[in-house]
Amino acid sequence: MTRSDQRRGNALGVLLLGCAAVWGAGCKKEQPPASAPVDAGVVAVAVADAGAPDAGTVAKVVKPLRFSDVTLKFQDNRMAVTYTLTNPGTAQGRGDACLSLHDDQGRVIEVKRMGGITVKGGTTDTFEDKVSLGGTSWKQTRTVMLYTAGEYRCSSGAPVATSELLRLLPTGQPAPADAPPPQPQQDSKATDFEVSGVELTQAGLSDDYTLTYTVKNVSDHRSSGSGCLRAYVGQEGAPHLEESPEGDFSLAPGASETIKDSVIFDNDRNWDRVTVLRLFTSPFGCADDADTDNTGFKFMKPESVHAPEEGVEAEPVSYPEDETGMDSSDAYDPEEEFNHEPPAADDASPETPGN
Repeated sequence: MTRSDQRRGNALGVLLLGCAAVWGAGCKKEQPPASAPVDAGVVAVAVADAGAPDAGTVAKVVKPLRFSDVTLKFQDNRMAVTYTLTNPGTAQGRGDACLSLHDDQGRVIEVKRMGGITVKGGTTDTFEDKVSLGGTSWKQTRTVMLYTAGEYRCSSGAPVATSELLRLLPTGQPAPADAPPPQPQQDSKATDFEVSGVELTQAGLSDDYTLTYTVKNVSDHRSSGSGCLRAYVGQEGAPHLEESPEGDFSLAPGASETIKDSVIFDNDRNWDRVTVLRLFTSPFGCADDADTDNTGFKFMKPESVHAPEEGVEAEPVSYPEDETGMDSSDAYDPEEEFNHEPPAADDASPETPGN
């Protein structure tokens, strides 16, 4: 045995003796401490350990935040929400307050982040938030759900909630126990939509251009998206010269809606250059690129549409109150639908949708 081999053997013997002295018979890894409960709004910090299936997940909240004293007021495509949050835990509750709209089957129409929240343990705080909502989405809403989640986690829905789920009617009254349970949200795709009845018009010789089209949801789940009109000079494969966002929509399976919106170009003189237009419908509207799944609805620019004449203004146009194209089944009274007693005369009743 060489001198270096002897030194390595002596070192190994010392290591084994040290192991025996510290842990007794055999060498065992130190056991990790048991997981401690997590209070409302606190996300567990998990170590990414291979073989640990729960690594990186949100810990179960044992003392979730609670909503109370909620009022809803919808006006001019904006929802004003006032609510109180109670934190029954000892740790500070923090994250985002979320608003989810659901249709008559419990399917998600739209999810909105209302705002950031911070509530110290054992305390109560009141918040006031305003969010923008499309009128069409609100007309289809049958129940509203409020919850809190980690920062920017609202879109992940109820599975990541750090509060109790509060379900209400659009009037602000509690939803009945037999209301359809919330359904998991499914991703929308460009192939979910089918476009027809596209019409482009110009008001006289003015700069007032209007696009009308009907969009149908041909998928088996609720889908949301928006339209984008792109204009081309005619060459195949050439990039678009102009583009204009054209309406938002959220549709149940098989439902359709007629959209009517203004077309606005960065340079109105390009109307004399444009020959071909394509209307794209997808979850992200003009943020999406054209591809094999979304080739768009192609049509030729009408001969009557040109660049506007200088100094010519359009006549005021009055649109009908309801342009959605939805049938009468979309008009409803949430109190009648769920057989609720009307509020007492001295109660302050939140504003009903559409008022």
